[in-house]
Amino acid sequence: MNNEELATSRSHWSKIKGAVQGAHGFRSSREEKKSDNRLFIRLERALKNFGLNDNAGIEYDNNPKEYNVIVAGPPRGGKSTLIGSLCGRGINATNIHLASRQKEVSCFVKTDQHKGFPHNVKFWSTIGLDPWNKDSVKSYIHDIVQVHSPIVLLFCASPLTVITKEHLHWLIDSCIEENILCALVCTNMHARVRRNTVSQTFNEVLQPRTANSYSLVPGNIDSEKPYASSITLYNDSKTNKPAVLTCQVNSIDESSSEGGHQRSGVFELILALMDLLPDDKLNEIIYMVLNNRPFWMYVGQTFSHDWNDKFLTNFRLWYEKFG
Repeated sequence: MNNEELATSRSHWSKIKGAVQGAHGFRSSREEKKSDNRLFIRLERALKNFGLNDNAGIEYDNNPKEYNVIVAGPPRGGKSTLIGSLCGRGINATNIHLASRQKEVSCFVKTDQHKGFPHNVKFWSTIGLDPWNKDSVKSYIHDIVQVHSPIVLLFCASPLTVITKEHLHWLIDSCIEENILCALVCTNMHARVRRNTVSQTFNEVLQPRTANSYSLVPGNIDSEKPYASSITLYNDSKTNKPAVLTCQVNSIDESSSEGGHQRSGVFELILALMDLLPDDKLNEIIYMVLNNRPFWMYVGQTFSHDWNDKFLTNFRLWYEKFG
C-alpha cells in the first residue's frame, strides 16, 4: 500500500472512529439526561427546595398551603383507610362547599400546624354526588380541577365491593380530558374471596381507551424502581402519555388467630406517584405524606445507596425530629 492509499485508509477509519465516538457521546449525554429524571435525584432536589439542605437541615415555610386529591369508589371500598395510610394518621370527613355548587360536598381534610408547617390537604369525595350520570361526573371533576388543581384521582375498591363499570368509564374519561393522573387501587389485597376480580375489572375498563400497558420496570440505565412489581401503568392511546396506574395495597396491619397481613403496597404507590407526576406535583405529594414517618424511614432505606452521606444524614435527622 503506497503512502496515498495509506493516508486515505487512515482518513477513512478516523471518520468511522469519530462517528462511533460521536454516537457514544450522544448516547452518554442522553443517558445522563435520563438519569437526571431518576426518582432519587428528583426527590433529593425536591426536598432541598422544600427546605432540607446540606447546611441548614430543615427550614420552615409559614405561608399557608392547600393541596387537593379526588377520591372515588364504591361504598366500603377502603377510601378512608387508604387516606389514613397515605397521610400517616386517620382523618375525619366533613362537608364543605365546592365552587358554585349549591350542595355541600363530602371531603376528608388533613390540617396541620406541626412544627411551623401550616398546610391543608383536602380529599374530595364523590360520595353523595347526585345525580350520578356522565354529565354530573364530568362537571364535578371539571369544577375541582378548575378551582383546586388536584394532585391525582384515587379510585378505591376492595374485593368485596361491586364496581359499576360505566361509572368507572366516566371517571377515567374525565381524568384523561382534564389531564389528571388516575390511580385505580385494589384495597384489602389479601382477601381470599374474589381477590383477582377487582384487577380484572380495572383491566377490562382500561383496554379500550389506553395503550402500552406495562409494569413499571427499570430501563437499562435506570436504577431499580422499588415499586416495579406492584404497579402497572397505562398510557393514553391518543397522546401516549401516562394516564392511569393500577395497584394493590393492604392499608393497615391486620392481626387474627389465623395470622394477619402487614401493611403493603402503600409506600410503593406513593413512590410511583412521585415518579410519574411533574415536579410541582411531587412537591405537593411531599406535603400530603409529610407526617408519615414510616414512609420517610422507608425512603431513607430505599435510597440509602443513592444519596450521599451528608444529605442522607440530614434527611434522617429531619424525619426523626419532625416526621
